[in-house]
Amino acid sequence: MADKSAKRNVSLVLQCEWGSCTHVSSRMEDFCTHVSEHLRQHQHEAREEAVDCEDEYCCHWLGCGFFTPDRTDFVRHVYFHCYHTKLKQFGLQALQSQPDLNPCQLDTQTRNIIPELQDGFICLWDQCESSYDNPEWYYRHVDTHGLSAEYEVAGKENRVLLCGWKDCDLSCKSRWKLREHLRSHTQEKVVSCPNCGGMFANNTKFYDHLRRQTSLEEHRFQCSHCSKRFATERLLRDHMRNHVNHYKCPLCDMTCPLPSSLRSHIRFRHSDERPFKCQHCEYSCKNLVDLRRHQDTHSKMPAFCCEYEECTFTARSMSSIKAHHRKFHEGDCEPRYKCHVCEKCFTRGNNLTVHLRKKHQFKWPSGHPRFRYKEHDDGFLRLQLVRYESVELTEQLMKEREKQGAPMDTTTTCLVLSPGGSMESDEGVYDRTVVEKDCALLS
Repeated sequence: MADKSAKRNVSLVLQCEWGSCTHVSSRMEDFCTHVSEHLRQHQHEAREEAVDCEDEYCCHWLGCGFFTPDRTDFVRHVYFHCYHTKLKQFGLQALQSQPDLNPCQLDTQTRNIIPELQDGFICLWDQCESSYDNPEWYYRHVDTHGLSAEYEVAGKENRVLLCGWKDCDLSCKSRWKLREHLRSHTQEKVVSCPNCGGMFANNTKFYDHLRRQTSLEEHRFQCSHCSKRFATERLLRDHMRNHVNHYKCPLCDMTCPLPSSLRSHIRFRHSDERPFKCQHCEYSCKNLVDLRRHQDTHSKMPAFCCEYEECTFTARSMSSIKAHHRKFHEGDCEPRYKCHVCEKCFTRGNNLTVHLRKKHQFKWPSGHPRFRYKEHDDGFLRLQLVRYESVELTEQLMKEREKQGAPMDTTTTCLVLSPGGSMESDEGVYDRTVVEKDCALLS
C-alpha cells in the first residue's frame, strides 16, 4: 500500500466547482479552507433570507443538486466534494500512468454525484470516538491509529497488531495491512474516475472499471450464471461472487450478496422514509435517481425521445416513453423472453412474469420481490432457476427454520419456487445451490 503521507505531498490541481468559482489549490488543506468560506457565505445568506421551507440548504457544486434541511448533513456533504475532487485527481494521475488503458466512456453527468453519506464520520477505535465533518480529516485521523498501534505477542515467536475498532478482533502481521484493513471499517476510497466520478478502494478496481468498457469482442470470459462477458478471468471471478448470497434481511426472507444491497432492500421494502423531496411539488422519494427522474416532468422541454427513427414522439418522463412504446411499437420488437415451460414468447419481461404467475401458478422466490431472467445460447431470456447461497447463510436459514418448528428436510430447504406451490414438478423448481467457496462457481 502506498504511503498516505507521500500522497499528501503530491502537488494536485484541486479546482473548486461551487457555482461559478474557478479557484484552484494544490494542497488539500488550502482547498478545504477555501471551500469553508463558501459554506460560511451560503449559511449567512440562508439566515438573511430566512426562507421558511424544509429544503433550506442546497449544494451549489456543479451538477450536484443535493439539498437537505439539516445543516450538519449539508456541511458533511460539501466537504465530501472536496475529498471527491482529490480522488478524481488521483484517478487522472493513475490513468496517465497506464497508457494502454482507454479513458472511461460513461456519462459525465454523474462525475459530481456523491453517495449517500453515513450519519457521521465517527472513529470507533477503542476509547476514541472522535467525530469529524470533513472526511479528509476523519480518514487521516483513523490512519494515525494504524500508524501508532503497538505490536502484541501472539504465541512464542509471533508478534501481531490488533485492530482496536469496535467489535473487531482481527490481527495483522504488518502495519500496512492493518492500515489497509481500517479502510474496511471507514469505507474509505482512495481513487475516483475523473470522467464518471465512480469511487474505488484501490487502483486495481479503478483499472477494472475501465477494462469493463472495452469492446465486447475482447470480453472472452463468460459467466455461466447470467451470461455476462468480461475482459479478464479475475473480473469474471469478482463478478461471480455477486451471485452468492451471504446476508439475510432481519425483517423478511430476502437474501442478498452484499451489505449495500441489504441496506437498499431495507430502505425500499421496509422503510416509509422519503428524504428526497421535489422543490416544485409535494412529490418525495427514497433516492436521488428517482427524484431526478421526477424533476424532468417539470421541465418545459421534453427530455426523452422515442428511439425509433421515423417516430417523432417526445415526452418529459421515461414512463410516458414506455407507455408510448407499449401502445405503438410493441409489435415492432422481436420477442426476447421465452417461457421455459410452454415455449411461449414475449417482447417484455413483465409480460412473461404475468404469464408465469397466472398460467403456470409460479410464486415469487421466498423473500424476493421479482423473477430474474437469464439469457441462453439461442438468445432468449428464460427464468433463472438457480440461486447461490453461502454455507454460512444456509446454516443460518436452517437454524431459523428449526426454531420455527419447520421440518428440516433437505429437499424442501433447497427448493424455493415451484408451479402451484408443489415441490414435485421439475419444470418450475427454483434451485438454491450451496457453495462453500466463491471459486466453486467457476468449476
